Amino acid sequence: MRCTFILLGSIALLAGYSTAATAQVDPNLQVRIENLTPPKDRKPDLPQTEVVTKTRVQTYTTTETVAVPPAERRRRLEKILAEKQLMLPADAEAVQRAYETYGIKDHETRKVQKKKVITEHVVTTKPRETTVTASVSTQSVFDNNASKTPIHVGDTVFGTTGLLTVNIPVGLADSFILQSGVSDQRYARLFTKNVDILVNNATYNQVLHLVVPGKTIGTTTSDVMSYSVASSTVYGSGFRPYQVELFTPSIAWARNNQDLAGTICGPKGQEAFCVAGTFVAEGEFTFSDIASQQNFSSRLSGGVTWQTPVTGLTTSAGGYVQGRHFTDFPGGRDDLILQASARADWTPNSYVQLSGVLQVTQQFSTVKALEWNGFAAYPYLKLRVTF
Repeated sequence: MRCTFILLGSIALLAGYSTAATAQVDPNLQVRIENLTPPKDRKPDLPQTEVVTKTRVQTYTTTETVAVPPAERRRRLEKILAEKQLMLPADAEAVQRAYETYGIKDHETRKVQKKKVITEHVVTTKPRETTVTASVSTQSVFDNNASKTPIHVGDTVFGTTGLLTVNIPVGLADSFILQSGVSDQRYARLFTKNVDILVNNATYNQVLHLVVPGKTIGTTTSDVMSYSVASSTVYGSGFRPYQVELFTPSIAWARNNQDLAGTICGPKGQEAFCVAGTFVAEGEFTFSDIASQQNFSSRLSGGVTWQTPVTGLTTSAGGYVQGRHFTDFPGGRDDLILQASARADWTPNSYVQLSGVLQVTQQFSTVKALEWNGFAAYPYLKLRVTF
């Protein structure tokens, strides 16, 4: 099992458990929280490969010309003369002529066995391991409509999240992911909207098939189904007063890393598609102990990522369209949410990632007082240490 510690500057939100609520909450609470949360990562935890250097000794036979020692030449000559019942000549010149007469040379070609060391670079699959990740995240977001109402009220929102994540590999490519933690959101001006949240989530990622198997994760296209149950228990600042409990089962299909340009970037062993797309279709139902918060939601989202010529720098653009139907809202309520975003990530090494995000959102609603649009911008930092 491998443990990882991550310090990042983004907010992650999911779920918890609590007792029944007694007070009314902000009718846009759920979308307000979601818009301060980066999109869920639908990428599969595929087996990784590594290049291993192996050496082996190989024995082979070859021919080579070698000198025949004088003693060996004389022995051969004596043997031939003995068979012919002749005497060995007394002088050197006569011996030399005898060598020439009987074909006894001072060099000869013979077969010999030799050994050589062969070095091979073999691509092998790393064994999948259960990983435990402890993460602490923080960010500062400027939102020109932090209240999520028709009247824009700009504010800076600070968020901090602590999560414990356990990723358990299942089979060849599937994963079972458990998360639990605490998140808070603090407003510089709209302090009455401050919340603390207990979050829990369980997700099973099933790799349906590898559409385009590649030599690396960055050159592999896959279809993944995600089955999740999540809960979030929302409190006011300092975990008082209690506000609402949200419990959300969901299912999503994702096409990950679709090659869009037909080109490959990156160093050997870490190749990735230069331009890749991700497409997600998701449906969920949110139960709540406050009836007006219960809703069914469906979302279609997509994004394009470009591996720029600058080493470690990637940019992406994406967006989604989401429909939300509230089942028990007084007088009825249906929302349509449109969002577009742009992002840049710079990874100078395997331990540090700097990112910046721009996000524009428009919510239409059958309840006109709940319509809103807004712009948010935030940078964040991710530090990763594996041990």
